[in-house]
Amino acid sequence: MLPTTSHYVLCVNGSRVVNKRMALFIEGIQSNGLGIRTWALPRGAWVLDKSENPTVPSRIGRMSVDIGQVAKAKLSAVMCFHWIVLPLAVIIGFMRRVPVLYDEHDHYEINTLEGGGSRLKCIVFSLLVRSIHRICLPWVSLVTCIHMDKQTLKRHLERWQPSVLEIHNFPASVWRESGRTRAPAGKLCFVYIGGVYTEKGVGAAAAAFQLLSKHVQQNSELHVFGEGDANLIQRLRKMPGITVHNGVTPSVFQDFTATHRCCGLALLANTPRYNLVGTNCTKLFEYLALGMPVIGTRVGEFPEWIDGREVGLLIGGDLNLQQLAIQMQKLSEDTALFDQFSRNATALMSSDEMTWEHEWSRIHQTGIVSRKAA
Repeated sequence: MLPTTSHYVLCVNGSRVVNKRMALFIEGIQSNGLGIRTWALPRGAWVLDKSENPTVPSRIGRMSVDIGQVAKAKLSAVMCFHWIVLPLAVIIGFMRRVPVLYDEHDHYEINTLEGGGSRLKCIVFSLLVRSIHRICLPWVSLVTCIHMDKQTLKRHLERWQPSVLEIHNFPASVWRESGRTRAPAGKLCFVYIGGVYTEKGVGAAAAAFQLLSKHVQQNSELHVFGEGDANLIQRLRKMPGITVHNGVTPSVFQDFTATHRCCGLALLANTPRYNLVGTNCTKLFEYLALGMPVIGTRVGEFPEWIDGREVGLLIGGDLNLQQLAIQMQKLSEDTALFDQFSRNATALMSSDEMTWEHEWSRIHQTGIVSRKAA
């Protein structure tokens, strides 16, 4: 029997893929005793497996999904997770007299400039994003956004809406708890979780792995968890010592790391967007919560988090293969350094302020998700 809720939140999105950040917002809404109706443009298939806990919808339609019994519930708020549906969210909020929250989980103006297609197409889409922000953001109740280096995105959005709250992509406490119960053994596994793309260093990691000494290759593996560039994934599957895992949920990755000695890879290339990376790289903090040492790149705030907290090693953002192979070899051979990085990572993530639950409490304190419909 599904719980009955008196109020629900309408979540609108640009596609039927509920990404990790949106899934965490939905879990936060549920924790406050509210139901959820997710409405999305009919792009792609429904993807609902990014939650820490399995998402069990009560109804699945072509353009909407209900979580909980919301048919007779009253609308409490609207949450928008993509710029393309922001005008719709504002109109619904105005007509139903409920607050509207807009979450920007990427710097869309820069993202669209780096997108595929012609240069003209990228410029047009970037200008479209800016126009929608300029028109719609003054009408929303609260904007939340990722934290980027030097608060770049926050300061950008404040041009149109003064109420902007940075929300860090720290993992839910279940990651920390999973890290505390790990019993790693066997070969060293270099692991990556996320979108499988060249600019995220996946290809570089595979190529650098082939440069390791035979002894290290025999005693280590590279595991890639995620979907993305089909051609890159096909090439990875043909390379010795590399395993690609598709259709991975958070619990599957946690279960794997519980019994394997792992080093996390956060190898963002020095593109304009990734050079501004802050706490929005979810995978970095998931690795650390699990007590893993990491190898990252010198982009954005990565040096502050990785080198400054002594939880791993760095290479340049140009993804030099020789540099990466040297750092991989170093962590493979220096057990004392590996263990020290692991202890430092566990200590860093032991604070409750480094959890998603803490970040959600900051949103809840604004009253946006607890206000009732007028």
